[in-house]
Amino acid sequence: MSRRALLAAGGTTALGAAAAAVVGCGSDGGPGWTRTQATPFGGEEGAPIPGGSVTYGRLLNVLGIDPHIDLTGLDIDFLLYSYLFSWKPTTEEAVFNNFAESVEIPNPDQTEFIFKLRRGVKIQSQSDNPAKGEELTSTDVKETFIRRGTALTAPDKRFPLRVSGTRDPDANALRAALQTPDPYTFSFKMSGPFVPAFREMSNPTWAIVPAKVIERYGQSFQQGGLSNKSYGSGPFMVTEFRGSERIILKRHPEYFLSPRPWLDEMRYIVISEPQSLLAAFDSGQHDVNGAIMNKAQAEDRMKKKDKFVIGKVPTRFYPVVHFKTHPNLPFGDIRVREAFDLALDRDEMISLIWDGEGNYNGPVQWLQARFSLPQDELRTAMPYDPEKARQLLAAAGYENGFEAKMKIPRVPGAPLIADLSSLIKDQVAKVGINLLLDEVELGTFIANVILPGNFDVAFFPNLPYDEPDRPLSFYHTRGVTGSLNWNNYSNLEIDKLIDSQSIDFNEETRIKTILEVQRLILKEHGPQITLPGGNFYGAYWVYVHNPYQYFLDLGEGQLAPDKVGPPGSDTWTEEAG
Repeated sequence: MSRRALLAAGGTTALGAAAAAVVGCGSDGGPGWTRTQATPFGGEEGAPIPGGSVTYGRLLNVLGIDPHIDLTGLDIDFLLYSYLFSWKPTTEEAVFNNFAESVEIPNPDQTEFIFKLRRGVKIQSQSDNPAKGEELTSTDVKETFIRRGTALTAPDKRFPLRVSGTRDPDANALRAALQTPDPYTFSFKMSGPFVPAFREMSNPTWAIVPAKVIERYGQSFQQGGLSNKSYGSGPFMVTEFRGSERIILKRHPEYFLSPRPWLDEMRYIVISEPQSLLAAFDSGQHDVNGAIMNKAQAEDRMKKKDKFVIGKVPTRFYPVVHFKTHPNLPFGDIRVREAFDLALDRDEMISLIWDGEGNYNGPVQWLQARFSLPQDELRTAMPYDPEKARQLLAAAGYENGFEAKMKIPRVPGAPLIADLSSLIKDQVAKVGINLLLDEVELGTFIANVILPGNFDVAFFPNLPYDEPDRPLSFYHTRGVTGSLNWNNYSNLEIDKLIDSQSIDFNEETRIKTILEVQRLILKEHGPQITLPGGNFYGAYWVYVHNPYQYFLDLGEGQLAPDKVGPPGSDTWTEEAG
């Protein structure tokens, strides 16, 4: 069993994307870095140098860059499109450095939002861009909300459903609810309170696509619409898109923060074999590492302080086993689910998969410290007890065990998926559960396996979240989409608590509810079983500069949040010129 520490491909974001999830990034730009002896995060010296190019290594293919439907390119989308605002997760606050200059939230229940939009935000001027050179306006935001709110593969529709006031996606209802009284005002009022609403609007899937672009290219949600081209108003424009080979971006010359972005070009080079990708970084072919590094590899590069900046980042994605809980299937029996849970040796996972550095995850990931259950409680609730597991299987009528097919996504360049799936298979085999691993191409896995619930048991990493409502919604009868639960699971007591916390703006009582519902979920041993998460080690060459990143705590000399722009706009390199 190889040791793996999953890494974010080239400092990705991602709500992840199916892929971004798999590479462990945060929907806000990523998690916080732990200082190491070779990580000088005390501020950036010197003025930015305009020009030059930065090359990012990348393990995972980018299946598409349509922000409303393609989840594997969300880290690229941040660079191509404008958003209403940015989000700083360390303080849980909005940063108005993007299209919106401010927001008014007039009601205590936070059901109404009135955004004042920035003037002079120019749309990029590609020759085939139907909105080229025009100004971004409230109409573009409205059409974006309609398209994103009704996209079939959008990861969460509960927010737009509250805007439309309907139980299922309805473009006409959304259109009626979204108000554009003038080109620089955008507002709406939800049908009821929803605590995560404000945070949700900074999610990378809410990229603002110009209305004329949607009209020409975005009516089809199929590959070929906006999946391999973009026409936004972000700091960079696509000049070449080959998602399995390379993606080349060039500077948007009329960006509203001109003279930023400082870089003339950003390049992403995809090499799905980890050792080859790491070798390319070491040799200077890539400025930002995209390869998987284990702890030993990171420590070896920490010795080269004159070359590399190294950081340790806790993975924001967390592995999950999904059960179909239909009564005619084995996992519809809680005794079978508990047996599976007891057969999992999470400490062995931490040792083999995470280099001995890891934590247990409950229904809410351990990184959401205020909302997650304590580690000692999780370890007590998730014991390794194969003998009791065998007894439970026998009581359920499976004294000789049984066979089940576990579907997993095939993600070239992310060996953790195969490694951890194999370890799960080996562990549960010891109690008589024989898993047959069935790899499915990632895009097909999302569309034809997970979303429609086409599995008996599946392994798929949940996406990284900063808001506890999203992971809890997997256990609600209506699920994360707001319309269905792909696990065929329903518990009305759990539904009631999840609904309660989602409208409770009192943090003390909300946290109490969130902890209570997690304890109930753990007793169900599903429909999802969460597994431990660990760290990845990232690296880039010392001449690359990021004066401020929202996921880093401010150090002396660093730029403050109100002095910086959206992702990518402040990056510069000493190699320019």
